[in-house]
Amino acid sequence: LSPPGDSYGVLPRPCHALVLLNPQSGSGRALDDFQAVVQPMLAEADIATTVFVTERAHHAHEKVRDEDLSQWDTLVVMSGDGLLFEVVNGLMERPDWKEAMKKPLCILPGGSGNALAASINYYAGYDHVAKKKLLTNCTFILCKGLYTQMDLVSLSTASGKRFFSFLGFGWGFISDVDIDSEKYRWLGSARFTLGTLQCLAKLRVYQGRLSYLPVAAEQGGSSPAARSPQA
Repeated sequence: LSPPGDSYGVLPRPCHALVLLNPQSGSGRALDDFQAVVQPMLAEADIATTVFVTERAHHAHEKVRDEDLSQWDTLVVMSGDGLLFEVVNGLMERPDWKEAMKKPLCILPGGSGNALAASINYYAGYDHVAKKKLLTNCTFILCKGLYTQMDLVSLSTASGKRFFSFLGFGWGFISDVDIDSEKYRWLGSARFTLGTLQCLAKLRVYQGRLSYLPVAAEQGGSSPAARSPQA
């Protein structure tokens, strides 16, 4: 459920939600936190849940890509930003992706990094919080049932793959920290600190080329050749 915009939709009551949950996310407490914190609040708000617990990478991606989603009013992701990334890209691979992407999405923080949940918490007017308090705030936003649109970023690679992101794309040092710290997932958010120190100790050199079209030229209707300075 996105940050405030100019107009809102409202979830129906009663509401049926598909909850996609990664039990390994964060420090491994996502399922326990969902049962202890989230489920009682949703029950009070007349939101019934079907819980789908992922068992491997890309499991949620395949679920939302292939499943008949008409039986649910909203899709709820209880994990970090990575599982929502899977869900968004799974929806965009559906033949009926235009309709599927109209299904309201909700993120409940249960991972090591919960950037989107923290952003929504901020735009909803709440104080900066983390962990259980952030989870409670985001669950309360879901209970209220308001949703609005949010932009996606599209990236096509040289190999022909296409990805969609709701935050941004990383390349180089930051990506290495994220990937290399996977083995420390049990540390929670501290995994990124440890991963950063390790990547600094074996600092690599990244070479690449950045191409772009000037915004002013696009607005003027012309299509100059992409400029390609070294990056």
